[in-house]
Amino acid sequence: MVPAVLVLLIGALAYDRARGVVRDVRLADRSHAIIEKSDVILTRAVDAETGQRAFLITGDDRFLEPYQGARADIEKDLGSLRALVADDAVASEYSATIARLIPERFALLDTGIVMRRTGSPLTASAERLLVGKRKMDELRQTIGSLHERENAILERRRVAERRSLRNASIIVGAAAAMAIVLSALVNLAFSRALKERERINADLRVANEDLERQSDALETQAVEMESQQAELEATAEDLRATNEELNRTTRAAEEARNATESARQELERLLARRKRDEEGALLLSEASRVLASTLDYEKTLETVARLAVGDLADWCAVDLVQPEGSIRQVVVSHKEEEKIKWAKALNKRYPPDYGAPTGVGNVIRSGKPQIYREISDEMLVAGAHDADHLAIMRELQIKSALVVPMIARGRTLGAMTLISTDSGRLYDEGDEVLATELATRAAIAIDNAQLYRTAVEASQAKSAFLATMSHELRTPLNAIIGYQSLLQEGISGSLNDKQLAQLTRLRASADHLLGLIDEILTFSRLDAGKEVVQKEEVQLRPIIVEAITMVTPLAQEKGLALEDQSEDARIYTDSKKLRQILLNLFSNAIKFSDDGKITVRSRLDGDMVAVSVDDPGIGIAPENLDSIFEPFWQVEQHSTRRAGGTGLGLSVSRGLARLLGGDVRVESVPDRGSTFTLTLPADHHSA
Repeated sequence: MVPAVLVLLIGALAYDRARGVVRDVRLADRSHAIIEKSDVILTRAVDAETGQRAFLITGDDRFLEPYQGARADIEKDLGSLRALVADDAVASEYSATIARLIPERFALLDTGIVMRRTGSPLTASAERLLVGKRKMDELRQTIGSLHERENAILERRRVAERRSLRNASIIVGAAAAMAIVLSALVNLAFSRALKERERINADLRVANEDLERQSDALETQAVEMESQQAELEATAEDLRATNEELNRTTRAAEEARNATESARQELERLLARRKRDEEGALLLSEASRVLASTLDYEKTLETVARLAVGDLADWCAVDLVQPEGSIRQVVVSHKEEEKIKWAKALNKRYPPDYGAPTGVGNVIRSGKPQIYREISDEMLVAGAHDADHLAIMRELQIKSALVVPMIARGRTLGAMTLISTDSGRLYDEGDEVLATELATRAAIAIDNAQLYRTAVEASQAKSAFLATMSHELRTPLNAIIGYQSLLQEGISGSLNDKQLAQLTRLRASADHLLGLIDEILTFSRLDAGKEVVQKEEVQLRPIIVEAITMVTPLAQEKGLALEDQSEDARIYTDSKKLRQILLNLFSNAIKFSDDGKITVRSRLDGDMVAVSVDDPGIGIAPENLDSIFEPFWQVEQHSTRRAGGTGLGLSVSRGLARLLGGDVRVESVPDRGSTFTLTLPADHHSA
């Protein structure tokens, strides 16, 4: 009885060890889920930024669809993340930080969208961009810290799992050894009992023979013989009980061995599943990093396909829907480069039938994945174009195949095909889930890249149109100015005072229009990144004096005084662009001032020179201080505004200043005037 209890106790300890390992595996699964969910939140936050930037460039609401979709997905993912870390105080703090940063970042993005919709800037100010960048950096740092913590936990659990597995193996081995020893001891006792019974039987035979010869003499010993017989029967009963105990011990040992084997098989299954989940999580994490690294989706698709090869498939191919509606294979990947070239040549020789009821074409049309767990020879025969094609497919030894759609914003952009050959892997529902997630992330990256390209092309078309229009307007305008000069000089005959006055107003209007055209041309060059800088060492004050002289007639017409309090300094810059900036700032001050004095000051501030223009004009509301530097933005947003212009002067001025290594800033109080300050590097070494 004692050996059986001992064996059962050891078996129970082994089973408890196995249950502990299973519990650790489940905790590890939770850590993987936390890593994956936080990674998805970061990826969707980047997607939201991309959609918002495209909207800011184009103003098209369609570009907000990925932004809004990402926002909704992040809310769901945050809920899932909170549930995962509910019983972990440290991880809950990380989750709370992420939940705080996401709304703050979206608030900044919403501000940019609202400003764009109300005719505000197409690009955010440097201060707001820095705030947004700090929020995203803090979000990435928080998620990275959470990843490091969960990975550390995973490492400790792996060490604990290996230790538990080793201890379980030792216990099972000890149980088996003890069972063997106990069986040997019981067999030895049983053997000795049998020998003892044989010896006693021999003695009984001798005694019976003696009784037959001496029956009369041994009658008095009958009672003693009966007593000996009873002892023998008791001994036989003990032997039977010992044999039954041995049988029970053997059965208990077998049950313990079976329980241990079941626990080992369950452990191996869970470890295999965890390994596959870990590999899948690493694959998705690396794929997300690659897809988010660039907007050149064709190159990133090749990288993602190479990631899938080895971990998930022996072959990986990506087919995309072209703009005209056709389907084209854009990527095929294998671990051997020669086989990739061979596969591309084979695809040209035997083009896939995208209209077939199965395969890539059907997956793209239906938007539903197709899994072929085992590829039979009949399937190869049905899909072959001819005998040579069939021979090639048989030579490939295709074991299993999986085709999943690439869907983004409800549109199927293509399909990803995974094929198993040499590895012998048979795809199941778990592989389908992983492949679908990989294809979805790739589709979102493709969709974002296409939206970005559309926005860039629209911006380039706008700049090209402005440049072309400006050039076309400037040619006849130069002719008008030329003929005006000829008429004013009396080349074709003398003019009276009234005609000369009219020519003067004509020339003023032409010069104003020429200035507007030059402003548009400069903006187009800045926007296209084609503005050329020619720096030289110049004196600051002569340029300020020249610019003041040029705008003095405009100031006198409005009864404004111009006061020059500037100081001279030697700077290393482009004098023409500096003059243009000053003219824009002086003209802007005159345009929005009705009376009073405009003051120009300059000072040396470290390695920078600052030129400020104070005006007594209408001032600027605080909420518009950033907007005034946006292209085509006007302080007065109605058609009857008193000041004309394109709304490009301040935008061009800031663009030129930053091109020269400086900036233009503004301080203003409504109805009390404004101060615009130009800063530039003071010398060659700081330029």
